[in-house]
Amino acid sequence: MNSFERASLFLLVVDQGSLAGAARQKSISPSVVSKRLAELEQELGVQLLRRTTRRMSLTEAGEQFYQQMRHLDGQWQSLLDETASLGQEPRGTLTVAAPQPVLTRVLLAAVNEFQLQNPQIEIVLQAADYNELPRPEADITICRQLESLDAATTIGLPLCDYSNGLFAAPAYLEKSGPKDIQALTDYDCLAYGLTNPNRWAFANGESISINASLLTNNTEVIIQSAIAAQGIAYIPAMIIQQELADNKLQPLLPAIKSRNFQLWAYYQKLDYVPVKVRAFLDYLKIAF
Repeated sequence: MNSFERASLFLLVVDQGSLAGAARQKSISPSVVSKRLAELEQELGVQLLRRTTRRMSLTEAGEQFYQQMRHLDGQWQSLLDETASLGQEPRGTLTVAAPQPVLTRVLLAAVNEFQLQNPQIEIVLQAADYNELPRPEADITICRQLESLDAATTIGLPLCDYSNGLFAAPAYLEKSGPKDIQALTDYDCLAYGLTNPNRWAFANGESISINASLLTNNTEVIIQSAIAAQGIAYIPAMIIQQELADNKLQPLLPAIKSRNFQLWAYYQKLDYVPVKVRAFLDYLKIAF
Protein backbone atom coordinates (compact mmCIF):
# COMPACT_ATOMS: atom_id res chain seq x y z
CA MET A 1 0.00 0.00 0.00
CA ASN A 2 1.50 3.33 -1.07
CA SER A 3 1.28 6.69 0.72
CA PHE A 4 -1.80 7.87 -1.17
CA GLU A 5 -3.65 4.64 -0.41
CA ARG A 6 -2.78 4.96 3.29
CA ALA A 7 -3.97 8.59 3.25
CA SER A 8 -7.23 7.52 1.58
CA LEU A 9 -7.68 4.90 4.28
CA PHE A 10 -7.14 7.59 6.94
CA LEU A 11 -9.86 9.67 5.23
CA LEU A 12 -12.22 6.70 5.33
CA VAL A 13 -11.50 6.11 9.04
CA VAL A 14 -12.42 9.71 9.89
CA ASP A 15 -15.54 9.64 7.71
CA GLN A 16 -16.68 6.34 9.21
CA GLY A 17 -15.84 7.44 12.74
CA SER A 18 -13.92 4.29 13.66
CA LEU A 19 -11.27 1.82 12.55
CA ALA A 20 -13.89 -0.92 12.52
CA GLY A 21 -16.15 1.05 10.19
CA ALA A 22 -13.32 1.64 7.73
CA ALA A 23 -12.29 -2.01 7.98
CA ARG A 24 -15.81 -3.14 7.05
CA GLN A 25 -15.82 -0.83 4.04
CA LYS A 26 -12.49 -2.24 2.85
CA SER A 27 -13.22 -5.86 3.87
CA ILE A 28 -10.06 -6.01 5.96
CA SER A 29 -9.44 -6.38 9.68
CA PRO A 30 -9.27 -3.41 12.09
CA SER A 31 -5.71 -4.43 13.00
CA VAL A 32 -4.63 -3.97 9.37
CA VAL A 33 -6.24 -0.51 9.32
CA SER A 34 -4.45 0.39 12.56
CA LYS A 35 -1.13 -0.80 11.13
CA ARG A 36 -1.55 1.24 7.93
CA LEU A 37 -2.40 4.37 9.92
CA ALA A 38 0.66 3.87 12.10
CA GLU A 39 2.78 3.59 8.94
CA LEU A 40 1.26 6.82 7.60
CA GLU A 41 1.93 8.69 10.86
CA GLN A 42 5.50 7.36 10.94
CA GLU A 43 6.02 8.48 7.34
CA LEU A 44 4.65 11.99 8.06
CA GLY A 45 6.38 12.28 11.41
CA VAL A 46 3.22 13.52 13.17
CA GLN A 47 0.30 12.03 15.05
CA LEU A 48 -2.95 12.32 13.09
CA LEU A 49 -5.39 10.57 15.42
CA ARG A 50 -5.78 10.32 19.19
CA ARG A 51 -7.10 6.82 19.82
CA THR A 52 -8.44 5.40 23.06
CA THR A 53 -10.62 2.37 23.77
CA ARG A 54 -13.73 4.59 23.74
CA ARG A 55 -13.20 7.37 21.26
CA MET A 56 -11.12 8.74 18.43
CA SER A 57 -10.32 12.37 17.66
CA LEU A 58 -8.17 14.33 15.22
CA THR A 59 -5.03 16.13 16.29
CA GLU A 60 -4.39 19.62 14.89
CA ALA A 61 -2.12 18.08 12.23
CA GLY A 62 -4.74 15.41 11.58
CA GLU A 63 -7.48 18.00 11.06
CA GLN A 64 -5.38 19.90 8.52
CA PHE A 65 -4.34 16.70 6.74
CA TYR A 66 -7.96 15.50 6.66
CA GLN A 67 -9.23 18.72 5.05
CA GLN A 68 -6.52 18.60 2.38
CA MET A 69 -7.12 14.91 1.74
CA ARG A 70 -10.84 15.49 1.29
CA HIS A 71 -9.99 17.95 -1.44
CA LEU A 72 -7.39 15.69 -3.07
CA ASP A 73 -9.73 12.72 -2.90
CA GLY A 74 -12.38 14.74 -4.72
CA GLN A 75 -9.83 15.75 -7.36
CA TRP A 76 -8.79 12.12 -7.76
CA GLN A 77 -12.40 11.10 -8.35
CA SER A 78 -12.75 13.94 -10.84
CA LEU A 79 -9.68 12.67 -12.69
CA LEU A 80 -11.18 9.17 -12.88
CA ASP A 81 -14.51 10.58 -14.10
CA GLU A 82 -12.79 12.78 -16.68
CA THR A 83 -10.63 9.99 -18.05
CA ALA A 84 -13.56 7.60 -18.26
CA SER A 85 -15.73 10.16 -20.05
CA LEU A 86 -13.29 11.46 -22.66
CA GLY A 87 -15.23 12.00 -25.85
CA GLN A 88 -18.51 11.56 -23.99
CA GLU A 89 -20.93 13.88 -22.22
CA PRO A 90 -19.96 15.47 -18.86
CA ARG A 91 -20.46 13.08 -15.97
CA GLY A 92 -19.61 12.50 -12.32
CA THR A 93 -20.42 14.17 -9.02
CA LEU A 94 -20.31 17.97 -8.83
CA THR A 95 -20.27 19.57 -5.37
CA VAL A 96 -21.58 23.15 -5.14
CA ALA A 97 -21.38 25.21 -1.93
CA ALA A 98 -23.29 28.43 -1.23
CA PRO A 99 -24.94 30.38 1.60
CA GLN A 100 -28.43 29.08 2.37
CA PRO A 101 -30.43 31.91 0.67
CA VAL A 102 -28.38 31.60 -2.52
CA LEU A 103 -28.65 27.83 -2.44
CA THR A 104 -32.41 27.55 -2.04
CA ARG A 105 -33.65 30.75 -3.68
CA VAL A 106 -31.19 31.36 -6.52
CA LEU A 107 -29.34 28.17 -7.40
CA LEU A 108 -31.95 25.46 -6.93
CA ALA A 109 -33.98 26.28 -10.04
CA ALA A 110 -30.80 26.65 -12.11
CA VAL A 111 -29.46 23.33 -10.83
CA ASN A 112 -32.70 21.52 -11.70
CA GLU A 113 -32.60 22.85 -15.25
CA PHE A 114 -28.88 22.02 -15.59
CA GLN A 115 -29.47 18.42 -14.53
CA LEU A 116 -32.21 18.04 -17.14
CA GLN A 117 -29.60 19.00 -19.72
CA ASN A 118 -26.80 16.94 -18.10
CA PRO A 119 -28.35 13.79 -16.61
CA GLN A 120 -24.95 12.13 -16.14
CA ILE A 121 -23.89 14.76 -13.57
CA GLU A 122 -24.96 14.25 -9.97
CA ILE A 123 -24.98 17.52 -8.01
CA VAL A 124 -24.36 17.74 -4.27
CA LEU A 125 -25.47 21.05 -2.71
CA GLN A 126 -23.74 22.22 0.48
CA ALA A 127 -25.08 25.07 2.63
CA ALA A 128 -22.29 27.08 4.26
CA ASP A 129 -21.82 30.29 6.21
CA TYR A 130 -20.24 33.14 4.26
CA ASN A 131 -17.11 33.08 6.45
CA GLU A 132 -16.52 29.41 5.49
CA LEU A 133 -16.29 30.15 1.78
CA PRO A 134 -14.88 29.15 -0.58
CA ARG A 135 -15.24 25.55 0.56
CA PRO A 136 -11.98 23.72 -0.32
CA GLU A 137 -13.79 20.39 -0.82
CA ALA A 138 -16.42 21.88 -3.15
CA ASP A 139 -15.92 21.94 -6.92
CA ILE A 140 -17.66 25.33 -7.15
CA THR A 141 -18.62 27.93 -4.54
CA ILE A 142 -21.34 30.49 -5.34
CA CYS A 143 -21.58 33.58 -3.13
CA ARG A 144 -21.28 37.35 -2.89
CA GLN A 145 -17.85 38.52 -4.06
CA LEU A 146 -15.26 37.59 -1.45
CA GLU A 147 -13.15 40.48 -0.18
CA SER A 148 -10.07 38.36 0.49
CA LEU A 149 -9.06 35.44 -1.71
CA ASP A 150 -5.94 33.40 -2.41
CA ALA A 151 -5.53 34.09 -6.13
CA ALA A 152 -2.77 31.49 -6.34
CA THR A 153 -5.21 28.65 -5.63
CA THR A 154 -8.68 29.98 -6.53
CA ILE A 155 -10.28 31.49 -9.63
CA GLY A 156 -13.33 33.75 -9.46
CA LEU A 157 -15.96 34.31 -12.15
CA PRO A 158 -18.49 37.18 -11.83
CA LEU A 159 -22.06 36.07 -12.59
CA CYS A 160 -24.34 39.06 -12.01
CA ASP A 161 -24.91 42.31 -10.11
CA TYR A 162 -27.60 42.71 -7.47
CA SER A 163 -28.63 45.12 -4.73
CA ASN A 164 -30.88 45.28 -1.69
CA GLY A 165 -34.28 46.96 -1.87
CA LEU A 166 -37.15 47.67 0.50
CA PHE A 167 -40.08 45.24 0.45
CA ALA A 168 -43.23 44.58 2.49
CA ALA A 169 -46.49 42.66 2.26
CA PRO A 170 -49.53 44.43 0.75
CA ALA A 171 -51.38 43.88 4.04
CA TYR A 172 -48.69 45.77 5.93
CA LEU A 173 -49.08 48.73 3.57
CA GLU A 174 -52.90 48.88 3.58
CA LYS A 175 -52.91 52.36 5.12
CA SER A 176 -49.74 53.92 3.71
CA GLY A 177 -46.04 53.24 3.29
CA PRO A 178 -43.03 55.40 4.10
CA LYS A 179 -42.58 58.47 1.89
CA ASP A 180 -38.79 58.66 2.28
CA ILE A 181 -35.85 56.97 3.99
CA GLN A 182 -36.14 58.94 7.21
CA ALA A 183 -39.77 57.84 7.61
CA LEU A 184 -38.58 54.24 8.07
CA THR A 185 -38.05 55.03 11.77
CA ASP A 186 -41.85 55.05 12.14
CA TYR A 187 -42.24 51.53 10.74
CA ASP A 188 -41.44 47.99 11.87
CA CYS A 189 -38.18 46.89 10.27
CA LEU A 190 -36.90 43.33 9.90
CA ALA A 191 -33.13 43.45 10.32
CA TYR A 192 -30.40 40.97 9.44
CA GLY A 193 -28.04 40.70 12.40
CA LEU A 194 -28.33 40.23 16.12
CA THR A 195 -27.65 43.76 17.38
CA ASN A 196 -30.07 46.64 17.85
CA PRO A 197 -30.09 49.41 16.65
CA ASN A 198 -29.28 48.16 13.16
CA ARG A 199 -28.03 50.47 10.40
CA TRP A 200 -29.25 50.42 6.81
CA ALA A 201 -27.02 52.16 4.23
CA PHE A 202 -28.16 53.18 0.75
CA ALA A 203 -26.47 53.84 -2.59
CA ASN A 204 -27.38 57.54 -2.55
CA GLY A 205 -25.15 58.04 0.48
CA GLU A 206 -27.96 58.19 3.03
CA SER A 207 -28.18 55.80 5.97
CA ILE A 208 -30.53 55.34 8.86
CA SER A 209 -30.38 53.67 12.25
CA ILE A 210 -33.47 51.51 12.65
CA ASN A 211 -34.85 50.00 15.83
CA ALA A 212 -35.71 46.58 14.46
CA SER A 213 -38.93 44.86 15.46
CA LEU A 214 -37.22 41.56 14.63
CA LEU A 215 -33.55 40.55 14.70
CA THR A 216 -32.28 37.42 13.00
CA ASN A 217 -29.22 36.05 11.21
CA ASN A 218 -31.45 33.98 8.91
CA THR A 219 -32.61 35.58 5.66
CA GLU A 220 -35.49 33.11 5.26
CA VAL A 221 -36.92 34.26 8.60
CA ILE A 222 -36.87 37.86 7.33
CA ILE A 223 -38.69 36.89 4.12
CA GLN A 224 -41.38 34.88 5.89
CA SER A 225 -41.87 37.61 8.50
CA ALA A 226 -42.31 40.19 5.75
CA ILE A 227 -44.87 37.98 4.01
CA ALA A 228 -46.71 37.71 7.34
CA ALA A 229 -47.00 41.53 7.38
CA GLN A 230 -44.68 41.93 10.36
CA GLY A 231 -42.58 44.70 8.85
CA ILE A 232 -40.29 45.97 6.10
CA ALA A 233 -37.40 43.90 4.75
CA TYR A 234 -34.22 45.23 3.16
CA ILE A 235 -33.12 42.34 0.95
CA PRO A 236 -32.13 41.52 -2.66
CA ALA A 237 -35.01 41.31 -5.13
CA MET A 238 -33.11 38.42 -6.72
CA ILE A 239 -34.08 36.07 -3.88
CA ILE A 240 -37.81 36.92 -3.75
CA GLN A 241 -38.79 36.75 -7.42
CA GLN A 242 -41.61 34.27 -6.76
CA GLU A 243 -43.01 36.32 -3.87
CA LEU A 244 -43.01 39.44 -6.03
CA ALA A 245 -44.71 37.58 -8.90
CA ASP A 246 -47.36 36.24 -6.50
CA ASN A 247 -47.86 39.73 -4.98
CA LYS A 248 -46.95 38.40 -1.54
CA LEU A 249 -44.37 41.19 -1.32
CA GLN A 250 -44.24 44.63 -2.96
CA PRO A 251 -41.35 47.06 -3.45
CA LEU A 252 -41.23 50.28 -1.43
CA LEU A 253 -39.40 53.42 -2.52
CA PRO A 254 -38.10 51.56 -5.61
CA ALA A 255 -35.52 54.26 -6.36
CA ILE A 256 -33.87 53.58 -3.00
CA LYS A 257 -31.41 50.69 -3.14
CA SER A 258 -28.16 49.58 -1.58
CA ARG A 259 -24.84 49.76 -3.39
CA ASN A 260 -24.29 47.08 -6.01
CA PHE A 261 -23.00 43.67 -4.97
CA GLN A 262 -21.80 40.89 -7.26
CA LEU A 263 -22.55 37.19 -7.24
CA TRP A 264 -19.44 35.17 -8.10
CA ALA A 265 -18.54 31.55 -8.80
CA TYR A 266 -15.25 30.30 -7.33
CA TYR A 267 -13.35 27.16 -8.27
CA GLN A 268 -9.90 25.72 -7.73
CA LYS A 269 -7.07 26.82 -9.97
CA LEU A 270 -6.04 23.70 -11.86
CA ASP A 271 -3.99 22.98 -14.98
CA TYR A 272 -7.03 21.13 -16.30
CA VAL A 273 -10.53 22.17 -15.19
CA PRO A 274 -12.84 19.12 -15.22
CA VAL A 275 -15.46 19.01 -17.96
CA LYS A 276 -18.30 18.85 -15.40
CA VAL A 277 -17.04 22.08 -13.77
CA ARG A 278 -16.65 23.85 -17.11
CA ALA A 279 -20.13 22.73 -18.17
CA PHE A 280 -21.76 24.10 -15.02
CA LEU A 281 -19.83 27.39 -15.19
CA ASP A 282 -20.84 27.86 -18.82
CA TYR A 283 -24.46 27.18 -17.88
CA LEU A 284 -24.35 29.69 -15.00
CA LYS A 285 -22.95 32.42 -17.22
CA ILE A 286 -25.94 32.02 -19.53
CA ALA A 287 -28.50 31.55 -16.72
CA PHE A 288 -27.45 34.73 -14.91
